[in-house]
Amino acid sequence: MLRLLRMALFVILGLGAVPAMAQDQASLISDSLEITGDSLLIANGNVEVFYQGRRLKAQRITYDQSTDRLEIIGPIVLTDASGDIVILASQADLAADLTEGILTSARLVLNRQLQLAADRMMRVGGRYTALDTVVASSCKVCANDPVPLWEIRAKRVIHDHQEHQIYFENAQFRVGGVPVFYIPRLRMPDPSLARATGFLKPTLRTTSELGTGLKLPYFIALNDYSDLTLTPYLSTNSSRTVELRYRRKFRTGEIELTGALSRDDLRPGETRGYLFASGRFDLPDNFDLTFRGRTVTDPGYLLDYGILNADRLDSRLEVKRTRRNEHISGRIISFQTLREDEDDTTIPTVFADLTFHRRFSLGPLGGEGGLRFQTHNHYRSSTNPFDGSDSDDIADGRDLGRISARIDWRRSFLLPGGIEATVLGDLTADAYRISEDAAFGGNTLARMAMWVRNSAGPG
Repeated sequence: MLRLLRMALFVILGLGAVPAMAQDQASLISDSLEITGDSLLIANGNVEVFYQGRRLKAQRITYDQSTDRLEIIGPIVLTDASGDIVILASQADLAADLTEGILTSARLVLNRQLQLAADRMMRVGGRYTALDTVVASSCKVCANDPVPLWEIRAKRVIHDHQEHQIYFENAQFRVGGVPVFYIPRLRMPDPSLARATGFLKPTLRTTSELGTGLKLPYFIALNDYSDLTLTPYLSTNSSRTVELRYRRKFRTGEIELTGALSRDDLRPGETRGYLFASGRFDLPDNFDLTFRGRTVTDPGYLLDYGILNADRLDSRLEVKRTRRNEHISGRIISFQTLREDEDDTTIPTVFADLTFHRRFSLGPLGGEGGLRFQTHNHYRSSTNPFDGSDSDDIADGRDLGRISARIDWRRSFLLPGGIEATVLGDLTADAYRISEDAAFGGNTLARMAMWVRNSAGPG
């Protein structure tokens, strides 16, 4: 009786509207409350119950203290603490903590994406929800369109709340209401699980070169910080491909590898493929390290398999830091040409750049100054000091290095009448070294330029 009076006190004082203040006790709100005998509490009209983050809405609830159970008349809406699981039913017989019991004419909605409708639903231990005679779909179903685009019908479904897994027994997959295939047992993650080992959505692809093919990705969650995706790809024109993607996160960065190996009739007897790598890491002193690597076995592979439409592949490694008045960067870039009229030995394939840029105040002199220092080098693998078969008027082996320095100054003045005048000055120096080019013979070239400019305009 004391427990019933305490619950009634929650209702009378309105404390049920603030469930966070009494998470260890059940809070109840209703239009009317009746206590019968020493063990029954009956709540009628717009009933809401809060318990340990769960929320229950119903039209009528009868609580029997002797059995510690709830008899509920709906419509019923039961929401878990996270809000990802919603249960709707017409009536129910549940334990007082809402973790055990049976619901009839029920629906289970997961993360607002997947709906499972059943004749009967049973909650077990607060972890499992078992459903009998189930229809599952993520499609919208309404009176004007009662047949979903796709659905899974099963004799029994069990949802494991803790592992976020759904198990189907005697399942039938239907499209537009027509049975497509039968699956004795099926396991799939629920929508709230971001990563789980299993098959992903298949892809159907048709091209003029490879014909019609099917990709069936299989995702493997190696651990909490890495995963692997294997994708077999078979097409009607005798193409056999295995694609892979590996991802891994570290405390200070991440990497990703993608690639594929293929055998097809476009190049009989050859193994074709590609490999891409990318990553990012945080370095000390707020520096960032990024890298990207790309390579392919032949120029036509990426286009044949619809991976990338490019005529050159670049691989690069870069370290940089940008602050309010400073920018520092260094990078190395390598190119692989896919053009038929180019040769990797006669085009610049390796670049190295270094940049330092700093802005500063000139103090008593006034204005703002800037200092920029840059180096650039590019390399060709050819050693021919003359222009060869490509006829581009550039020696096939020409290598170049450049050092540039620039200092600038600007100061603005406010003149009468709202006119702002600015004085700008700039001093630039460049030094070049060219090698393996008969036209220059390894000479070092240098130049220096200085200019001052005035400008004025409305302030």
